[in-house]
Order: sequence, then structure tokens, then C-alpha cells
Amino acid sequence: MANNNDLTDEYVLSKQLLSDGEPTRCATIHSGSDKILELLSGSQGGIISKFILPDSNDSQKQSADASNGGGGLEIQPGGANTRHPHQITAILSSSSLNTNSVSSIYVTGCKDGKIRVMDGNTHELKEVLEGHSNAVTSLTWILPQNESAKPWLVSGSWDGTAKIWDIFQNNNSSICIGTLAGHENTVSVAGLPAESDSIRKVVTVSAGIAEGNSIRGHTVRIWTLSDNGANNDITSKIVAQVSNDHSGPMRDVCYDADTHSIYTCSNDGTVKIRSAEDGKCIETLVYPGYEQPMLLSVCVVGSGATKAVVVGAEDGNVAIFNIGQQKQGEAQVIGHPGCVWNVIPLGTTGDFVSSCHDGNIRIFTRHASLAASPEVLKAFKDAVTEAKAVRSTGPSAEEIAKLPKWEMNALTQGRSEGQVQVFQKDGKAIAAQWSASSRTWIEVGEVTGTNENAGTLNGKQYDHILPIEVDVPGGGVQKLQIGYNNGENPFVTAQEFIDEHMLDQNYLPQIADYIRQRAGQSGPTIGMGAGGSTAATNSSSGGMGAPSYASEPAVPMDITPTYDHLPMKGYKTFETGIDKKGLSKVIQKIREFNDSVSSNQLSTGEAGETLDSLANTLSVTNRYHSSTISMAELAPLHTMIRQWDATHAFPAIDLARIAVLHPDAAKSERRAYWEEILGGALDMCLGLGDAAAKEVAVPMLTMRLIANSYKGGPGSAGAAGILIDKILDCAEACATSGNKNVRLSVATAILNTSSYMHASSTPFPSSVAMRVVDVVGTIAGCGKYETEPMVRSLVALGTVLLLPGGSGSEVKKLAKERSIGSMVERVAAGHGEMASAVSTEIMSVLSS
Repeated sequence: MANNNDLTDEYVLSKQLLSDGEPTRCATIHSGSDKILELLSGSQGGIISKFILPDSNDSQKQSADASNGGGGLEIQPGGANTRHPHQITAILSSSSLNTNSVSSIYVTGCKDGKIRVMDGNTHELKEVLEGHSNAVTSLTWILPQNESAKPWLVSGSWDGTAKIWDIFQNNNSSICIGTLAGHENTVSVAGLPAESDSIRKVVTVSAGIAEGNSIRGHTVRIWTLSDNGANNDITSKIVAQVSNDHSGPMRDVCYDADTHSIYTCSNDGTVKIRSAEDGKCIETLVYPGYEQPMLLSVCVVGSGATKAVVVGAEDGNVAIFNIGQQKQGEAQVIGHPGCVWNVIPLGTTGDFVSSCHDGNIRIFTRHASLAASPEVLKAFKDAVTEAKAVRSTGPSAEEIAKLPKWEMNALTQGRSEGQVQVFQKDGKAIAAQWSASSRTWIEVGEVTGTNENAGTLNGKQYDHILPIEVDVPGGGVQKLQIGYNNGENPFVTAQEFIDEHMLDQNYLPQIADYIRQRAGQSGPTIGMGAGGSTAATNSSSGGMGAPSYASEPAVPMDITPTYDHLPMKGYKTFETGIDKKGLSKVIQKIREFNDSVSSNQLSTGEAGETLDSLANTLSVTNRYHSSTISMAELAPLHTMIRQWDATHAFPAIDLARIAVLHPDAAKSERRAYWEEILGGALDMCLGLGDAAAKEVAVPMLTMRLIANSYKGGPGSAGAAGILIDKILDCAEACATSGNKNVRLSVATAILNTSSYMHASSTPFPSSVAMRVVDVVGTIAGCGKYETEPMVRSLVALGTVLLLPGGSGSEVKKLAKERSIGSMVERVAAGHGEMASAVSTEIMSVLSS
């Protein structure tokens, strides 16, 4: 076992572990089955990887000689069902709680806005927590003073909220017990020591909002969370807050018990050490060097004299600040081949783990006995050197060949005085400046590789060519570049980029801040050749440094090129009648029919007290988060829907439509029950045969039950997912109905089905998606649909065109072959502005 007698002054590489090859976004230390120490990582490709770490008591040297460090790599240890539909942006193990009072689990945060609870021993998916409306990027535990009490999970999201979850309930069904709202965009979280058994504490930090040409409002908030006992909810209160003491968005926060301090890192290149009582800054740590990169992650390692703050940076470095009692000095910087997304402590060893964009997890240590072999250290150093060298080289011969020829410059007219354009001349890239007075290009000099960010984009020279990766709807990543010249307004440049690529307007401040951080204040560097002109030094367009044709991974801005209406996110529901008056009418009709059915009648207790109890619970919607519904209360619905005929059963379908929206009724353990309920209603509807398009009650209520089932909970949604083929059969049969309420119900069921398919972690085959296209075709062709149901149908069509992975691509291909675009344009023309807007987006998807 390593000890402090072999400590070196600086950290060195100990292990290098290659995961699934996708950029690695996060990691956690986990004690798996048989207490085997595991390192779990989450990737940009949505993959969990598991590495077996050496026993902490193993005296053998932890060699990093193999590409996986000898670490027993296992991709997706819980099976294919654990693959996330988007990048995994946070991961947290219950092992960090150091308590035996809870089961072994770990949780992940994903860009799809969901939290997934995984079994800590089998790694299988246990539960999916929904509630956030955007990516979940930060996770932490908070504990009460009473060690026997259960911890709470806190999640931070792009949606501007933090949510509190009780995930260790006795019934194994997690619930959200509180929401901390009012943050300025992205939220990061860290647990703090509790004040008492009933009052816990957490710190949240926000990224800020755009005010003019700057980002403001980034705020540290310290909250108390009071447990209200059996009500399954909490009271939250802000007890301290500090705003705008960083000069850029805060990207991460952590807490250190030894120093009782909060640590925040920011895009401004600094770490602030704060009081855990009031959040005020005690000390500021500045990233070394002239330019400060965006700091994406922060953690504290070691203890006493060896305590250090570690940060991961966007520029591909890790910086270590020694804040212990000895050898204080400038931070140590360790280069990486790509952006460092995440850093975490390796237990209490004083070592740390970095997650890098090149797909590697790396462990760094101060223990000489744990250092990697000289061969591995050299290979790591060479990889870092190569990555940096690529960024500073000039354009290749192939890239030069794509430039316009100097001999043809007279055919290229400049747009303004001083504009810079790059041409090829005698096999070299040369820069020229436009003279408006003489209407000619003046050669300035050869483009060299000194300024690593400069280059050409679309034939125009920029001081900075910055890479941005864009997640493409339907899966995949599109690599884009944004050009920026010194002295330009970054917000104007960002807006032009958003307009050009049809991105979400909400990303304006993030892109502008990214430009400012990457561009810095450095001036141009020009290699002056023969025929050069001093006019270049007065140019407001900047200098002619080397194009950044780098292979270094771009920093993904977590930007999805969103449409205003596609894909459908969330679900539309039918909630009319969820009150005592409405439920009383349904119950009365059920009792009336119960007296008239010839067999399978409800018992007196079921028709009386049981239905009254169910109706009372369903009518109090503001207690849905804490009220429960027993299987005894749901049993009468099963009897009526599965055993009564259609003329008597439709009120039961209506009651099921309401019941399925209750979270406890629709929880995951009840999936089999809802398969019976949904399947029975669908069989009843399909049993109408050709009359399905003429009847009203059963088709309308069945489709509304289906629509609500996706929203209700994991049990009902999972049941609907299994029955999608039958749902589409029923929708097709009812699509040409002459009743407008049935038509709205069909369109909504199709819309929610498409949303479920798009959000599902298990890809649906293109054949199923094409059935959605077929139903929409029937809807469009019958000529009966009003504007609202037609718009919903078109959004459903657009959503399946954007299915992740190969399914979406295949659907898009088949849709083009069927000339779906023509149908969409024709139908939209008669249904107003919203239909036209959706149609335009569908055409854009089909043309991509």
C-alpha cells in the first residue's frame, strides 16, 4: 500500500484507461459487488464504462502499461438497456456516503433531462426519474445529522432548477420532494453539513444570464431544507447568497469538510474559496499564465499539508493548486490531449481522476511507487505535445489547394476597406487586404502558424477559428466552426452564427462567452513576406495567423440546433373531469351500468366505498406527490375494462384516463397492470371493426387513455411502449372519424407516441416509426381535421423523422421516397401559421 513516505512534489500519471472511445464526460468511484473498487465513467455517446481498480491494500505497483491500465474494462456492465439516448453529463455513487444504511446504487444525469438509478451490484437500470425539462449536469448527496436517516439526492439542470429526490424509500419508488427554482440558467450543486436532524443544507451556483454584452447574475446560494415529516415534501429557504463576484459563469461547485469551505470555478479562469456559512469569497486562485481558460470542474484532494484544489479546463489542461501548509507556489499544470470535462478525488488517497475529451480516464498520483512506467509517461507526453503542435501548424497542402488562386483575385471583390482574404500563390497560403480606393487586393504576406487560433473560414480570414460541436436531432454530431476577429462584438458574432445554423436563441450568451474566453486579448501575428505592406498593421480586421486546421477535439457547447416545434418534448394530456363534480358523474354512470350488466358485476364494496376512495384521492390533485392509490382501488377498473362489453365499459375507460395521471397509480411496479388496462381498452376499440370510425365514446376515451398513459408514470408509459403496434392499429382505425373530439384524441395519442419513441433509451425500429407516418398520412388524406389536431399530427411526423440513431435516418430516407414533403406542404397550407411553421421545419429536416 502506498504511503506518504514516497510523496513527490508534483503529480504524475499513474493510469490511463480508455473507455468506449467517445469523449468521457464524468466519473465516480464505486464499491461494487464483493466490495470491489470500481471506477465508473459516462461518455458523450451515452455509455457507462466500468474499470476494476486495484485493492487499496495491494502493495503491487499500479502499472499503467496497458491501454486500459490492466483495469478490467467492461462496456455497459448493466447490459444494452443501460445505454443513454444522449451524453451522460453526471454520475454519482452511493459509495461516497460511507454508510451501510442504504442500498448500493449509482445515479446518472443525462442530456435528455432524466436521472437514471442503477443497481450498484448488477449495474442494471432500476428506475428513471423525470422532472427536469433540460439536461441534468450536476448531482450530489445531502445528509441529515442523524446517520441512520436516509440521504437525499440533489440534481442541478440547464432548466434553471435544482430538484431534491428521496430515492431510498422503503417501496423502492423514488419521488421528487422539492424544487429549488429561480436560478440563472445552468445549476451546479454540492451538499453541505446539516444543521440538525430535520434541517439539511445544500449550495447551488448558477451560470448567469445575458445583460447587454456581458453575462451577469451568476449567483451562489446556500439553502436550508426542512423535512416536513410524513408529507413527503420539504420547505426550502435561501439563508445566504453572493452574486457576480466571478467575472464569468460558474461551471462547478464542491464542498470540502476539512476546511469547511465551498469551492467554485468559472469561465473567468479562477477558483474562489468561500465560507460555507455565508458563501463569501475568502481567497481567489488564478489559473497560471497570460490567458485564463474556462474552468469546467473542481475538486479538493489530499489532507493537511498535501491538500490541493484540482480544476479541469477547456483548453486541455488540469491545474493543481497546493493549498496545504507546505511548498506553496504557482499551480502545477498537466496538459491533456483534449478538453478536461471532469475531475474527481480518488477516494482519500490524495490522487485524482480526470475525464478527457479524447476518450480516456486518467489517474494522477504523488506517490512515486504508483507512477506509470517510463514508456507510458513518454507516450502520454508525446500525445499532449502532438495535440498542441497540430493547433499551431499552418495549413496543409490539401487545405491550401482549396483556397482561391491569387491569379484570379481580380474576380473576387472585397466588401469593405481592410477586409482580409486568403489566397493560394506558388503553393503557399498568402493573405491579402482589400483596398476600396484602388479596388484591388494588396498582398500582405504568407500565413504562418504562430497564432494557433487564426485561419480561414468560407474563404474569409479570421483572427480566431473556434470549433463547436452540435448535437444533431436524430443522433450524431455535426462539427461547425465560428470565425471571430479581434475587436468585434462577440454577441454580434454569436448572433450571426445562431442565425446561420438555425440554433436556439437561448444559446446566445453561452456562445458569446465561449468566443470571449477562447479569443482572449492576444493580437495577430503575421509572417511578412516579399511584397508585404505595412497597411496590415492598421487593419481593423486583425492579423493573418495560421488557420486552425487542428485535430484537437472541439469543445462541445452542448448546443442542439433546435427547431421551434420539433421534436415533440413531453406529452399533451386530457385532464378534464379531474374534480369532485366530474368524477362524481363518472362514478354514478359506472354504478348505473353495474346494476345492468349480466355478469362480472362489481361487489357492493367495490362499487361503493372503493370507487369513492379512488375518486376522493384523484380529485385532490395538489396532493398527488404524496397521496397513494392501492391495487384494491384499481382492481374494479380491471374488472370493468377486461370483462364488460363496450356499451357498459366506456365510463371505466374514462376513469382509467384520470387514474393513470396519478404518479403512484402509474409507478413502475404496475406496468403489468397497465398492460392489461390499456390492452383491454384497445381490444375493445378494435373490436368495433369498421364501426370504429363511426362510434364516439370508446374510440375517444381509449385514445385519451393512451395519451395520458405516457405522462402518468414509468409503469403506464412502459405499458404503452410495449403496446405501440396495437396503439397504431387503433389510431389508424379511428383516424377518419366524423367526430372532432375523436380526431383530436387520435392526433394527441399519435403525438405522444412519437414523443415517447424519440425519448426512449431503447431505439424503435424504422418499421414502427413508419407506421406513425402512415397514420399521419391517413389523417392528412381524409380532409376532416381541424387546425389543432392537424398541427399535432404534423409535429408527430416531424418527431419520428428526428428519431435518434439509424431509425431516424431510415425514416427520413423512406419519407423522401414517398414524397412526404409534398403532402406536408399541401396540408399545412390550409391550417394557418402554426401548421406552416411546422411544415417548414419538417422540410428542413427532410433536406438535411
